[in-house]
Amino acid sequence: MNKRKRYVAAGIIFALSVGAVFLFHYFQMTAIARLAGVPAILSLVGALFQLGRDSLAFDRSLRLELTKNSFSVGATSHMAKIAFDKHVAFCEDYIAEVFRSLHELFRTGPHQDALIHAQSLYAVRRKHAVWLTRELELELEHFESKIRTIGAAAHLVNAMPGDPEGVETMFSEFANVFGAKYGFREWDGKAISEEYTIETIVAHLRNVLGIDELTKLRIEFVKRATRDSPGPG
Repeated sequence: MNKRKRYVAAGIIFALSVGAVFLFHYFQMTAIARLAGVPAILSLVGALFQLGRDSLAFDRSLRLELTKNSFSVGATSHMAKIAFDKHVAFCEDYIAEVFRSLHELFRTGPHQDALIHAQSLYAVRRKHAVWLTRELELELEHFESKIRTIGAAAHLVNAMPGDPEGVETMFSEFANVFGAKYGFREWDGKAISEEYTIETIVAHLRNVLGIDELTKLRIEFVKRATRDSPGPG
């Protein structure tokens, strides 16, 4: 019997008992009327007891739910902090390797050592792979493939000097990686794609960490603190 049926049954017993009391009083059967009132009292006590039990059960379930929610929020916040710290560590390692590799590549020009640089970037990504989204990995894979193509084309040119296709690939990808900031606005009459330049990759990693949003938030907090702080004397 569910809770609702218990309350309905108690209500029916109470109503019948009270009705019987009035009926026996009407016929001046006082002793029987008193006995007829006992079920009404018992049903009322039973209903109050059940109401108390239901209230305690509700409070217990509410406390349990609040405990679960607190645990979930705490665990989620903890994991979010760890994930953010891991993303920071990855971005710092990856950007350092990007600038180190591209510094060497810019110094030497298109060179087969670009294969080594691409492998170094992949090694950083593999080290932090568990914390990276697939979307981010795809972006970085495209960037690394550009550097790898430079190295492969340079290796081909060394093996087959004067190969026009290898030279074209080597220099065009070199220009695409460094982009307009390094003076490469076009190559062989074609505009340079800014999709996978150094600056684009750096901007993408900043976006992963929400650097722009965090900076704006910090500036806003400073403004509010300055505006709300009491003036001198």
